[in-house]
Amino acid sequence: CRKLNLLSKDQRITVQEYKSVVDNSGRHILLDVRPIVEVDICHLPFSLNIPLSSLEQRKSEDIRLLQQRIIQLKQQMADDHQPPVYVICKLGNDSQKAVQVLEKMSGSELDSITVKDVCGGLMAWATKIDPAFPQY
Repeated sequence: CRKLNLLSKDQRITVQEYKSVVDNSGRHILLDVRPIVEVDICHLPFSLNIPLSSLEQRKSEDIRLLQQRIIQLKQQMADDHQPPVYVICKLGNDSQKAVQVLEKMSGSELDSITVKDVCGGLMAWATKIDPAFPQY
């Protein structure tokens, strides 16, 4: 598998940085953009699954679901910050594409958000954070 490099460094975080967000109870949305068949194999329990293809096609029910999660998160945050959305996939390629799609939608089709890709995806999570996490 070729590793894509579509985003700048400030549009990405490492799995270790993402783990510290989780450990510090940082309010955020984790968006898993893998196809549902892969999500059924394994996923992080707090993730929201919307496949990359749905985002690219702007499927209204999926966009609405994401928008609802963003609104809920904004209400919980109760400040003016843009809610952070971290995007994950298996290897970190589709998630980069999804970040680009979401950045185009931010402020127009969706409320304004801060979007970052989790480098290396779930396979990096499995090797660097949780060795018990299934690899496929």
